[in-house]
Amino acid sequence: MQDGEATTQNKVDLLDLNDLRIFTYVAVLYSFSAAADELGISKSSVSRSIVRLETLMGTALLNRTTRKVKLTRAGNVLKDRGVDIMKRIGESIGYVGDLGLAPQGQLTVCIAADAGLEEQLQQSVLPRFLERYEGVNVVLRSTMQKAELRSENVDVAISSGPTHPPGSSRFVSLARWLCASPAYLERRGAVQSLDDLGVHDIIATNDRETHFAPGLGNLFELEVFKDVRPRLNIDSLAGARHLSLQGLGIVCLPEHMCRDQVRRGELVHLLKDLEVRSLDLNVFYPSKRSAAPVVRAFTELLRASLSSVAESAADEEQIRDIQASSQADAMDPPDDTPAPS
Repeated sequence: MQDGEATTQNKVDLLDLNDLRIFTYVAVLYSFSAAADELGISKSSVSRSIVRLETLMGTALLNRTTRKVKLTRAGNVLKDRGVDIMKRIGESIGYVGDLGLAPQGQLTVCIAADAGLEEQLQQSVLPRFLERYEGVNVVLRSTMQKAELRSENVDVAISSGPTHPPGSSRFVSLARWLCASPAYLERRGAVQSLDDLGVHDIIATNDRETHFAPGLGNLFELEVFKDVRPRLNIDSLAGARHLSLQGLGIVCLPEHMCRDQVRRGELVHLLKDLEVRSLDLNVFYPSKRSAAPVVRAFTELLRASLSSVAESAADEEQIRDIQASSQADAMDPPDDTPAPS
């Protein structure tokens, strides 16, 4: 073995995978403090891990400033490799541990409260899942605490946000609709353009995960909303929907939380042509059982359930467009209609 190969092998032997894991969090989040919060450890522990890793590599991985962490060239390379390595390790552990087993045993699911999935899980996914797999029992939690999502006894965790943390992957993207009740619109007037929203009551939902201004989620990235203050602010999507149904203002909800209400005429879908960035959900597996049959079966069923909602809504929208076009054609006389004599 050549000297260069021996040196590389020695570094591999000395590498602490936990140090690499901590580095990937810092590299993705660009912050020592944010990485410490995500991992549930002290900032000093994060710093010590980075120092050990840089010493082992013999090069700086991060440029530290008072405001933000910046990656060096070597840091960028290790970031990409590190995220992939940690994901593969988790998948391998889960696969070997559950090889050949049918879905059975306990499944612990933790959902971020701002994902708005509680009703979908309770009314659709869980009844079908438990009926299909009799040997499974489920623990379902909803939380606003990042640390609880990262608990090692959680098998499936779903979070929301435009970026996904290390070890997670994009699960599904959900459309968001701007809605208000017919009673509210009758009292306050129609919303026909973006500018109209500035004079209406906004029902806000706290968006701590993405740090967007509250109220209409990503819609507030638009310049027109930068100074808008919500009339109501509530940390529950279901609560915000209830308030809107009571005629108290305009709300922005994931499609699966308001589609039925719009269909029944209890809510009105506003500004349908307005592009509101989707609600992105991320999935990760803190217990390292991503390959377990029970975990795979649950995540596949949940993904299929959410995807069917989006497809159904698209089909309904297409049908309404066809019906509207047909009605317009029926009202217009054909071009070859003879002129009256």
